[in-house]
Amino acid sequence: MITSLCSLILLLGSNADLSALSPEEPAVASIAFWNLENLFDYEDDPENPGDDEFLPDKEWDQNRYGRKLAHLARAIDSLDTNLLAVCEVENQRVLEDLIAESVLVSDGWSIAHIDSPDHRGIDLALLYRAPFQLANAATLHPIDMGEGNIATRGVLEVPLQVSGKPLTVLVNHWPSRYGGAEKSAPKRAAAALTARGVIDGHLALDPLADILVVGDLNDDPWDASVLSVLKAVRERRSVEHPLNLSPTRNGSFSPRLWNPSWSFASGSDTGTYYYWSGWTWNCFDQIIVSPGMLDSKGITLVRDSVEIHHPDFMTDSVLNASRPARFRKFRGNWEEGYSDHFPVKAKIQIEISTDPESDRK
Repeated sequence: MITSLCSLILLLGSNADLSALSPEEPAVASIAFWNLENLFDYEDDPENPGDDEFLPDKEWDQNRYGRKLAHLARAIDSLDTNLLAVCEVENQRVLEDLIAESVLVSDGWSIAHIDSPDHRGIDLALLYRAPFQLANAATLHPIDMGEGNIATRGVLEVPLQVSGKPLTVLVNHWPSRYGGAEKSAPKRAAAALTARGVIDGHLALDPLADILVVGDLNDDPWDASVLSVLKAVRERRSVEHPLNLSPTRNGSFSPRLWNPSWSFASGSDTGTYYYWSGWTWNCFDQIIVSPGMLDSKGITLVRDSVEIHHPDFMTDSVLNASRPARFRKFRGNWEEGYSDHFPVKAKIQIEISTDPESDRK
């Protein structure tokens, strides 16, 4: 897959103009996901008991909130992305405050957000700018956690359009490992099943639909929720194989997805999230694509472009320079970094067409 230099320079700027490219010249845009680690405002919401730890009487005031926003904005600016899915945000207001930061305000960001029923009061959202446009209203798909379990985030489905071509983005933040990874595994399996149901609905209509699955899955790529329930696999060739797009003998159709996040999950000294209690790395934050994003038509994931974004300024220079610099109170002292997760990012190639009718086919 060859990407022209002029496309990269044009598209990775703050405002991409696809009309400037010829039909033979594919464009490149950047996508990313980031867990923003408890982005709460400093005002009490009586309907959200989850914000009680983020109020002025807990040392979370307007000044500290402002510094958190400024730090996040600096990191987002360094991502240089056109599409940013996020989680752990309290409400629409914090997203509006974030994109109003001085380094982001001129970038033309828009927000897709729906309040979730999560017991902690944290939501999912998608920030997008040119060349992406919202095609239809976003949908929050609830997760059936079973009787007796507390409510969690749903799966946020955002239908986008770019150069007349549809792209469906599913933003995820699966239930945590609280209580132990094994004991809590069924909760993440339920979240994976919800996401898989949305995906299968699209693929039943178009087996080569372009679907982007991103999120903090609270499981690694090799865990059952990702590998067996979501069916996101390591081997790209098995996803590209024609048999993957064929119904099974019983008539069911649920093709495997490709999970390129394995590329940064192979070592014990790297990851997107560092678990301080266990002194271990995890690769919870992942980018996964449907088979349609592996062909050369429509929207395509650029080969070898998926990576962890961890510039030096986002790492913990005091305790360990390779770990995320968190923004939280720890052992009585405030650590004013960025987040306890690193973002993940990738590039996608967009086929340009000047024929409006061909974009509908």
